[in-house]
Amino acid sequence: MATDARQVIGYSQISEQVLGQASVIRAVANTEVEGTVGFETVKVYVNDLSTIGDYTPGSGISLSNDGSSYVDINTTKEKAVNELLDGYTVETAPADLVASRLEAALVKMGEQMDEDAFADMVANGTVASAAGAGNAPTVANIYDEILALKLALDNAKAPRTGRFLIVTPEVENLLLDTDSKIILNTARGDEILTEGFVGRLLGFDIYSTVLLPDGTNAIAGQLRGFAFKEGWKIPPRRQNLDGSGTFIGDSAVQGRIAYVYGAVRPELIQVHNGDQ
Repeated sequence: MATDARQVIGYSQISEQVLGQASVIRAVANTEVEGTVGFETVKVYVNDLSTIGDYTPGSGISLSNDGSSYVDINTTKEKAVNELLDGYTVETAPADLVASRLEAALVKMGEQMDEDAFADMVANGTVASAAGAGNAPTVANIYDEILALKLALDNAKAPRTGRFLIVTPEVENLLLDTDSKIILNTARGDEILTEGFVGRLLGFDIYSTVLLPDGTNAIAGQLRGFAFKEGWKIPPRRQNLDGSGTFIGDSAVQGRIAYVYGAVRPELIQVHNGDQ
């Protein structure tokens, strides 16, 4: 039986809202990806600084090559939900059971996207030790460690805007400890809907998550450093299974999503693995 197009649109809207809240990587990555996610190799535009020189009136200046380029991103994964729902339960449940089960699946998808992307950042980013970061974080040194991460990005010529800091709950607690004497700016809290947003410090939007790889305390970066994009290959829907010969009045929550991710500029991803 055909799926109601209005349901597909409604569930797609739920998808955008839930993934926007559940996934940190969507808030901190470059999502300006060219190509159809899940069907082809996608490209990310890398805009480097231009070459300049002295201009001489009458003779001008020699041409230089365009410093920008496109980087191919091939790391694509697909996830799907195909959950059977009892027809009687759907009809008698006090809330929209289909929507609630879809939301549960989307939260899990968002977590998996973050876990995969963070692992890639750690594997292909830059270990933040050159600027002095890398000591085991404590209440006494946490500000200095974040300051060192800032310096590492400064030295990498990272733009001041679009910087982020992703930390473990343990590091978050150090930031919030009154003995750290750190005051976070939370003025943008009503603008950032992503769960885990902690506040701002030293130009970073700070997020807390349990999904960083083991041994990693924090990842500091700028959105030009990492690319991420997701797209539905089969949009989320309620598929009627009545008349299948097996299921009577039942249906299924279905959807198939693909996502692509990868480090584009490793120097703009500073990884704090400090346990020294």
